[in-house]
Amino acid sequence: MGRYLFNLVLLLTTLLTESPKAYATETTAETVPHFENSHADDVADHQLSRQFLRQLRSTTPLRYDPILINYLENLSYRLAFHSAVNMPDLQLILIPDRRINAFAVAGGVIGVNEGLLLYAENESELAAVLAHELGHISQRHYARSQENSGKSTALYLGALLASIAIASVNTDAGFALGMSAQAALAQDQLAHSRQHEREADRIGMKTLVSAGFNPEAVPIFFSKMEKQARYVGLMPDFLLTHPITQERIADSTLRARQYTEKGSDNSLEYQLIRVRLLAIMNQKDGQQISALRQQLDDNPENQPARLSLTFALLDKGDYEAARTEITQLLAKYPQRIDYIIASADIDIADNKPAQALKTLQEALLLNPDNVSLGLYAARAATLNQQGKLSLMWLEPLSHTRPEDPIVWQALIEAYQQLKDGLGILRARAEYAFLLGQGEKALKDLEQASVLAKTNYPLLAKIEQRRADIQEIMAIEKN
Repeated sequence: MGRYLFNLVLLLTTLLTESPKAYATETTAETVPHFENSHADDVADHQLSRQFLRQLRSTTPLRYDPILINYLENLSYRLAFHSAVNMPDLQLILIPDRRINAFAVAGGVIGVNEGLLLYAENESELAAVLAHELGHISQRHYARSQENSGKSTALYLGALLASIAIASVNTDAGFALGMSAQAALAQDQLAHSRQHEREADRIGMKTLVSAGFNPEAVPIFFSKMEKQARYVGLMPDFLLTHPITQERIADSTLRARQYTEKGSDNSLEYQLIRVRLLAIMNQKDGQQISALRQQLDDNPENQPARLSLTFALLDKGDYEAARTEITQLLAKYPQRIDYIIASADIDIADNKPAQALKTLQEALLLNPDNVSLGLYAARAATLNQQGKLSLMWLEPLSHTRPEDPIVWQALIEAYQQLKDGLGILRARAEYAFLLGQGEKALKDLEQASVLAKTNYPLLAKIEQRRADIQEIMAIEKN
């Protein structure tokens, strides 16, 4: 199934556009300290987090699916709006690892394992974990721990990077080494972890409730994790760096009871996200096509089941049957972005990019600022040999989303189709830099300077970009 879904990373779309209201106020005063970061701290955190992100991309396979990333970004920004995290450029990473884990890096990088999406039974449980990680970011916990221990944040990030990269190897040895690396990280943080986890718990719960989610998701999720470790004998990765005790469970239970309004537990979006993830992973969750049809016979309005059936039929190569199912969904919900894109997935798989492009363009008339649709339309235009049309969406995105490697990858393809050598080199340089290949980026920009020749305004831009990358690389070496 994964071969049919575009590898595009997206920013915010209109799937979750309304800012939710606060649902409750705590009855007791908070004792969590508030930290005002200096400008120097913010700059240093940002530099280290982006260096970490580039290195992670160069060493570890990541999941770049538009709908999945878009959903996580929407959810994270929704939570961040109600938190002390004031960052307009949060970077969400989805790691194709079935183990349950999440992490945060000061500077606004949040990593989520796919296993967490499969394990969290509802949206509130997932939001609880993300709110907790935002609490770590707002309090600069990892940086503070390293400062207190006399170790550099860069050293910690290097160890975190190694643990993620090693754990991504599908061998017993790789798994064991990954566990050892994460255990070492946890041990290094032990002196301060309990205090920091309590702070992140309390800040996270306030954020969770203010964003309109159920605070009881926190103790429920904690209890499930603790029981799995105790009775099943499986230690989730999450527990290695986020140790859960009966005290934490009891504290979160009492704090959750202080809120009279419980907010929502789940959403249709989350159910559909899980369906899409299982489709990409080629996991039917034990349900065959016949079983899905039986579900729909019992309840024709079961949208997740119909979308799951659509993906199952697509994976089977039965494009017409898949179209029949997605058409039924679109007939009732014509503006749902995930259904529109699923329809485009079918057309692309069936070698009908023109039809996919038509569908996406029509959707863009109603949602002109939807980045997800724009990127899909650009991809479909390229496949339909309309490179100039593709650039209409991609070039503005390169300015609004300069840290997105998938935007630059799509630009490379569009420029290649147009045989635009200068465009190829500039896009390739940005893509290489974001993947931790600084020297390759500089070589491409050097060649671009030669091609620019007497186009002095463009030449100046290229040379300035070379200087910027050289400066960043010099800082990172020191």
